[in-house]
Amino acid sequence: MARASDDNLTALLMALVRSGISDAPMSPELLPRFAVLPDSDWQALLSMARRQTVTGLLVVALEHLPEDIPVPPAVEFALMAEADRLELNYFRMSEAVRELEADFHSKGITPVWLKGLECARFYPRPELRELGDIDLWLRPRDFSTAGFVSSAPDGSYHFQFQGFDVDVHRDYYDISHHEGLPKIPSPEAELLMLNVHILKHACSTGIGLRQLCDMVQAYSRLPYDEEKYKAACCNAGILRWTVLLSSFLGKYFGDGSAPLFGQASVNPAPLERIIRRGGNFGHHESGRQAALSRKPLLRKADTFWRMLRSLPFALRYAPAEALYYGLSLIRGNIKTNK
Repeated sequence: MARASDDNLTALLMALVRSGISDAPMSPELLPRFAVLPDSDWQALLSMARRQTVTGLLVVALEHLPEDIPVPPAVEFALMAEADRLELNYFRMSEAVRELEADFHSKGITPVWLKGLECARFYPRPELRELGDIDLWLRPRDFSTAGFVSSAPDGSYHFQFQGFDVDVHRDYYDISHHEGLPKIPSPEAELLMLNVHILKHACSTGIGLRQLCDMVQAYSRLPYDEEKYKAACCNAGILRWTVLLSSFLGKYFGDGSAPLFGQASVNPAPLERIIRRGGNFGHHESGRQAALSRKPLLRKADTFWRMLRSLPFALRYAPAEALYYGLSLIRGNIKTNK
């Protein structure tokens, strides 16, 4: 049997992702396509899921497939191993965060946890959401109380704890505008933080499907005020970008997955190309892994080149942020290299 095209495989992957993200069976009309899928296409789907770091969603989706749909044993065994790895990492990180939080509280500091583990709570099966670093935000006064001195170009502080990289952020929002933004913490603030995190990476080295899944889950689970959130996006100068992001989520997760603020949906192809091209934070794009293994100056040069390549996209959807990210990168690297 001939292998399915990349577009068809993407459609099948998204069907599995939607099933996994909701912990529910997929639409019955899609099942016949999986019933005749050759082993090579199942392997291709597994490879795509790994590039996008959504293998945990495939684990859940396969539990909902009818027993008469044959899944290659090699794929099933690989996903069983993925489930074990993800669950172990989730419980280890949860314990590490509990210990970190207790230590911060003993110093009178209340951290705000960001991204990974916080996003996992939006999912029916949080233990199967891929996790990376531990991210948290401290208010400026707490940053100094904790004794942290910025050690990265973006002003954050990094350290290791129980085998995890911990990133302590000075800025809650990776954005140039800071007037009229939601109070922290709040549902609107969390949405805006996740939104601009995706934007930042889309405008630089790339972004993967996992963060888009986080966004659609956050929209569905957080009790946010749409008018307040729209005002925040307008104040931040990212309304056009937010409509593009919402259009992508609407196409792949269904209408109503994200707010369009009364505007018409747009063609999400520019964002689709970024997601397909490099996967998780652009790590799977040609040459990126080799660049990450080089000396710091060469790594930074590769990142800067990729930002320049993404400049037309950034200028179209968030022009102020395109300039802000570029200048922040240059300023931060000069500061840290002194």
